[in-house]
Amino acid sequence: MLDLDSVPVFLSLNLFYLNFIVSIILFFIGHSHNCGVHSNVEFWEACEIMEETNNNNRMEWEADRRLTWDDFQAKPPSRWSTDIAAITSSVIQYRYVCENGLLDYEIRSIFLKDESWVMSSSTTAAYLQHEQLHFDLTELFARKLKSRLSKKVYKCNEVGAFEKLVNDTLAEWRKTQQKYDWETGFSLRKTQQEKWNQKVPGMIAEYDEFQ
Repeated sequence: MLDLDSVPVFLSLNLFYLNFIVSIILFFIGHSHNCGVHSNVEFWEACEIMEETNNNNRMEWEADRRLTWDDFQAKPPSRWSTDIAAITSSVIQYRYVCENGLLDYEIRSIFLKDESWVMSSSTTAAYLQHEQLHFDLTELFARKLKSRLSKKVYKCNEVGAFEKLVNDTLAEWRKTQQKYDWETGFSLRKTQQEKWNQKVPGMIAEYDEFQ
């Protein structure tokens, strides 16, 4: 099953946007059940399949593990304008499997080290905080998705309803990421940036049950 959606890509400290195609691909593995693996990427939001996330290039969100510039391991593309300070690439990954007639699922927020980069002249604390909040927003919506899915038990023949709720939440996530960049001027509006710095941790804490 292939679902295509065009998603605006917003780059830190740059006031233009591009359109990337978000591809959500369902594939099947195993013998006794069907297993779907999906990733919606915040590269901002080009989409890729993630068969494995437990490796050195993938970092799951943790409250006591904040990003450092060492985590931005990709090389900045030379074709891009030098006024782009950094790119954060993160994913909301969801997996589900049919077990005993019901969908059993797992949802994680993951930072992609090998797809995230920073210009050598831009490794400031302020820029890093801006990028950290992009990752924090990814965690927030991963938790929101868990919360929303928890309100219903999905049977194996209800994949369509399951994915609709997922896609609706991902659309809200992308809009919030967009709003964050525009309100903060990609971190240049210090007062607005501080407002987001203050409110996002509390928003995440409201969903601690779903961490």
